[in-house]
Amino acid sequence: MSMERMPSEEEVLFRMIGGDELAFSSIYRHYHPSLYIYLLRFCKVPSLAEDLVHDVFLKIWEIRERINPQLSFSGYLYRIARNHVFKTIAKLATDEQMREQLFLQLAQNGVEQPEQVARSKEYDRLFQEALSHMTSQRLNVFRLCRQEGKSYDEAAAILGISRNAVKKHMVLSMRFIQDYVYRHGDILVAAYLAATFI
Repeated sequence: MSMERMPSEEEVLFRMIGGDELAFSSIYRHYHPSLYIYLLRFCKVPSLAEDLVHDVFLKIWEIRERINPQLSFSGYLYRIARNHVFKTIAKLATDEQMREQLFLQLAQNGVEQPEQVARSKEYDRLFQEALSHMTSQRLNVFRLCRQEGKSYDEAAAILGISRNAVKKHMVLSMRFIQDYVYRHGDILVAAYLAATFI
């Protein structure tokens, strides 16, 4: 009685690329434990790490046709995971409500309050520093739209500029803040604030 040969990872990847959901499930089960541990190092919160793992595998399924099964899949997977964590961190730069929601989750998971406060203060310091480096017009647009909740049309009317100009300033200001916190922040401060949203 001959035992059936187990398919190689390359063969399973080829099947997944072709849309085989069973092959995808097999890849998911194989990499889930190690990817979860890897992401947990960044975000510190088990429920967030689990959500990040799901996000990463969803992305893998969506872009499966771009995967080259002859190259290292684990290297590709971890690169996507790392980029996803950093994008998630960067997006927190402009959303205070999300930070507060994350702090609640951290508190429920037993993270020490003094450490949490220290991280939050460091993050807020970087956020304020980023604002201080913006041009006055961009800062005005950011404060009106993001901090006062004005629509692009309302901000345009107040500042006497076009709606498109307001939109452009918002895109550039948010990108600048994210990049600033990303470049100047201690990665532990940034990772501490990781949350799952896209």
